[in-house]
Amino acid sequence: MGTIAARDIRVHLKEIIKSSDEKQNMIAAKIGISEGYLSKFLGGKEINFWMVREIVRYLDPKNETELMERHCLRGVKKKNYAPALEYCYTKQLYSVIETLISTQVERDGKIDPWSNIYRFILNSRFSFGNIEYTEGLKVFSPSCEEMKTLLCILEMYGYFYNGRYEITLYHIRSIRSLIESLSDPFLKIAFTARIEEVLVNIYLKQNNDVNKARESAHSLLEKDLSINLNMTALYILALSYMNESYCHSYRYYMRCLELLSKFPDRNEEMTQNKEEIAILQYYWHKEISQEFQVTEFAKALGKSEPLDSFYTDSFYKKYALLFDGKREENAEKLLLSLYYFSQQQDKFRATLPKIHLIKLGFNFNI
Repeated sequence: MGTIAARDIRVHLKEIIKSSDEKQNMIAAKIGISEGYLSKFLGGKEINFWMVREIVRYLDPKNETELMERHCLRGVKKKNYAPALEYCYTKQLYSVIETLISTQVERDGKIDPWSNIYRFILNSRFSFGNIEYTEGLKVFSPSCEEMKTLLCILEMYGYFYNGRYEITLYHIRSIRSLIESLSDPFLKIAFTARIEEVLVNIYLKQNNDVNKARESAHSLLEKDLSINLNMTALYILALSYMNESYCHSYRYYMRCLELLSKFPDRNEEMTQNKEEIAILQYYWHKEISQEFQVTEFAKALGKSEPLDSFYTDSFYKKYALLFDGKREENAEKLLLSLYYFSQQQDKFRATLPKIHLIKLGFNFNI
């Protein structure tokens, strides 16, 4: 943990205020809280979690995560427990969640329902949608509207990861109504971001609704809740412009790479994004940059040779058939590419071979 977060955040924030030209009443007004709440917090008393977050984001946004981590570890009262857990999950502060849960159990002598749910989330975050996950959700019984909303969101993940996109969208409509009734501003933002993370994917890939996908992606970026959510938004924006604007698509991919560069352990994602830029460059007849030739397929694109050696590869065959079909004006290969993209319920990418089939005279309206 950095040296900033090693101190009480109140001391740190007081020093920032002292060195600034703004008075406390001006800062409070800009944050959207009363001066009384700001003074109360700086004086050592607990206020609503969302207020603390807004104070930190205004005074020291660069160190927000470190400061809020320290705030959570110093302990939060029951009314702020759920927002603190959700914040830590959003920021991937999993060890902090474990500490909060352990502290709660030690203090109360039994596990709190919120602790139980977030422990389940931590244990299931790599297996959303499998049978154990679906069955595990059934044991929870919500005791308040916030808990009911989160459980509905977790159920939504099950539908989404099982490819049941229509019921996922139906479920999201109900979740939106639940979110509207919540009183905690941070939980409203965080829960909305959770459904938007799913929506950007469904809108673009499964529904081929580019405008809605971009709208949800920009909404995620405006919330700026976490690097992970920002990367999801940027990736969807990059993909959404693939057949529309090379410059827009390339710019969003590069922003993804910029964020990924901060995480040396995420090499697989870095490689995937670089390969997708190579695919983008090939699609737009650009020279494949050496830095993006990170896989055998990307290297093959760089050589501009036939891609028939990839026709049997379960992942690359759809792209190989697309590019060879496009280059050779071969309708059979383009149709196979369309079929393989459609098989994966990827309607957006399925439009890529479809565009070139239409140019060859195919009428999809018959």
